[in-house]
Amino acid sequence: MMKKYLFLITIFIIILLSPLSQSNQVSYFVDFNKENSLEPFSKTLDMWIINSMRKTTLKNSMKTQSIIDNLTWAVMRYDFNQNSENHGNILVPTPSAGSILIPANMMSTDICHAAVAVHRDSKIETLRTFDEYVSSRMLHTSNAFTNGEDEWNTESCYNFRKESAVEMNALGSVCLRADLVGECYAQASYNTALLRLAGFSAEEVFTVGIQSFQGGHAVNIINVDGGWYVLDSTFSHYVRMGIRDSIIFEKYFRPPITDYLIFLENDKYMINFGTLYPQYIPTMEAPYSNMDSEMLEDIVEEVLPLFNNSFLGKQQWSFDSFIENATAHPLMKSAAIPYNVEDAIGATIEEKALDLSNLCRDFIFNQDDENGQDQYDKSCYALGLLSVEYPQVYANAAKLAAWTSWYGIERDMSRPFLDVFTTLLFTRLTLRTKQVLPGGCVAYSDLLYLCHAGSSIDKVVLAYGTLRNMEKNDDFWQPEDIFVLITEDYQGYLAINLDSNWRYLSFGKERLIQDSAPEDITMVFNENDYFNSWEN
Repeated sequence: MMKKYLFLITIFIIILLSPLSQSNQVSYFVDFNKENSLEPFSKTLDMWIINSMRKTTLKNSMKTQSIIDNLTWAVMRYDFNQNSENHGNILVPTPSAGSILIPANMMSTDICHAAVAVHRDSKIETLRTFDEYVSSRMLHTSNAFTNGEDEWNTESCYNFRKESAVEMNALGSVCLRADLVGECYAQASYNTALLRLAGFSAEEVFTVGIQSFQGGHAVNIINVDGGWYVLDSTFSHYVRMGIRDSIIFEKYFRPPITDYLIFLENDKYMINFGTLYPQYIPTMEAPYSNMDSEMLEDIVEEVLPLFNNSFLGKQQWSFDSFIENATAHPLMKSAAIPYNVEDAIGATIEEKALDLSNLCRDFIFNQDDENGQDQYDKSCYALGLLSVEYPQVYANAAKLAAWTSWYGIERDMSRPFLDVFTTLLFTRLTLRTKQVLPGGCVAYSDLLYLCHAGSSIDKVVLAYGTLRNMEKNDDFWQPEDIFVLITEDYQGYLAINLDSNWRYLSFGKERLIQDSAPEDITMVFNENDYFNSWEN
């Protein structure tokens, strides 16, 4: 409470020293530090993103809201179902977090760059180079930020979030001990994507989920020249410490975690034997398989000995019984991304990486169909692309995000204007204006607090989520009173309805609060609606 009063006093001092105190009519213009500059967007923001921007006006409906919610889980990717601070349940994504992350990662220019760098003429040499690359760069989140806890936790929310490749890179930029930071499932999804791009087929590399009643873990399996290997990149820091020589295992040695094999997955396949924790992950309870049964049987027979001859799922299926009961997941499209580094064109690694990234993006966007809910549809949201059909998803995710929600509660003020001013001032003072994800992408709101930075668009979306967790007139701020505005040059503003007058919050170098809307607005959205112009 004392912190809130001190912050309130600071705000009033700023107001007294500003033009606000010098006019009988309320003016919301306040000068801000001119040195707070927006760094140039990444050069990976190419015309492909701009030209593919879908400018569609959407009407709010139950069907649209259901789609938005389902796509929101693809952005959030929490470990299990849980309650948000103020706005209902947060569910796990379908088909699964990994099946969404793998194609999302394959669109990343950074991971395409890594694939070009590690690729060799033979797969065994590619795997060895990959081993060296990952071992020198990767670290688990629990080791990177806090002692024994995951960095996404708040005082009231416990979760492990599954980071995308671009988020792992962003977290690595603020970590002194590694360049790539992510939890085990995120790391395994990263590895699957990179190895797929480096030339391994969808039948040769998988993310594997293993569990016991003491916990769970995710690793990779790779087939090289007819032999299967286990890859666990969470051992990377042990390689750097000289305790291990490699993150590759001919036989995995971690019972009891290896008691149960839970799933195999990549961009094409999803085989689910059944989680031990259906109360938390109900989407992973039923048996699923979209792989030819003979092929799957061969893989299972060769892989189980690597994992302590584990049981197949909670039901401890025999293989024949599993095949009799399994069906293909209705949201898993059985189509592999057909490109790898050998298809990329360019004179340099950078040119080849950009070409490969664009090939993967074009393929994924061309998978669009009436369903709109498969792994490829959701991968675009997992990457954070603004060139999607429902950008409302990012505002919805911000409203539910753990840190963003918690800070909204902690900074809630007694008057609407103080809510707005507190949120705006705190965001601009504590977060540098810097691109943390590739150009054309919007960051998940909680990521900004971990990186202490974000683009003006990232900050606007974060501010939206913060206000939606503050009270206004005996309820929370409502979506119809808050809109995210994005201009042609990718600057973000927040439109706020204060006493029937619209004001515009700036998160760049301009004055804090303005009376007139910015020019050249191309995107307008909140958690419900999306428009391509602003008419208020």
